Amino acid sequence: MKRVFISGTGNVGKNLIGLIQQYDVGVRITGLENRRGMISGEHLTNNDVENFLKNPEKFGKNKEKAEYDIFVDLRTASRDGRMELESYISEFQKGKNVVTANKSGLANYWPEIFQSCKNENSNILYEATVAGGLPIFSTLRASCGYFKVRSFRGIVNLTSNYIIKKVNSGINLKEAEEEAIRLGIAETDMSDDLTGKDSARKAVIVCNSLFGKKFRLSDFKYGGLNLNKIEQNSMLLVSINEDEEFKAQSGIQILEENDPFLKMGPTAMAAEVGFYGRSNLTLMEEFDGPLETASAVLSDIINI
Repeated sequence: MKRVFISGTGNVGKNLIGLIQQYDVGVRITGLENRRGMISGEHLTNNDVENFLKNPEKFGKNKEKAEYDIFVDLRTASRDGRMELESYISEFQKGKNVVTANKSGLANYWPEIFQSCKNENSNILYEATVAGGLPIFSTLRASCGYFKVRSFRGIVNLTSNYIIKKVNSGINLKEAEEEAIRLGIAETDMSDDLTGKDSARKAVIVCNSLFGKKFRLSDFKYGGLNLNKIEQNSMLLVSINEDEEFKAQSGIQILEENDPFLKMGPTAMAAEVGFYGRSNLTLMEEFDGPLETASAVLSDIINI
């Protein structure tokens, strides 16, 4: 039985809790925390968990954590990744493993995090950091791990592309933003999405994970939406290619009319991966929300 301590109980966290409670997958919650409180115990019941989610303040924060094996990071990303770096190193030093959906630490401190992970003989998995519930890393690791990746192109930020497609369909910008929040695919503060920072963080993780780089967000130039002029056939994409020289970009691209990415709905995620020695692989899903992201987190917990 794998014991997990979950930090962050927003939409993804609540869906993850629901999946653990619903399915018998050998995972037990022994701790939860958010900005308002913490609950921890070796034998937490579903009622304990539900009471915490309803009113975390009454549980306080300064208390001893019950034993756990995996620290699950579902917190809102920090601006510079320092919070994530320090907490992951602390978890590794305590002999814990980490599963994260939080991009900022890996995007800013990939070398330090993985060096600490190696030094302490721990593990970290991060499927949900890129494209939510789309199983990019786990699929490639399980089925294509012996082939070298040559290229990557992906829809990895749902919020921006949802707004682009909705505005191009005739909905005004404010309505598109409100709709995205209502569906749970956008945060109230979507500045990281619209400026392209969220997509750039994911691009850094893809470069490092699939291409063996040691990039940081500070090494990466990126672009976001021009909210005053959203063009037809445009999408916010990550594109990486190393055919002749390594090139990576994250920003708005104008696509050809017949591009398969344009034919996908506004809530879709997708990735095209090219390899040396085998045909390309395309992964896509028509809807990616908190449940799909939570399912990727749970798969990492099981796989770790």
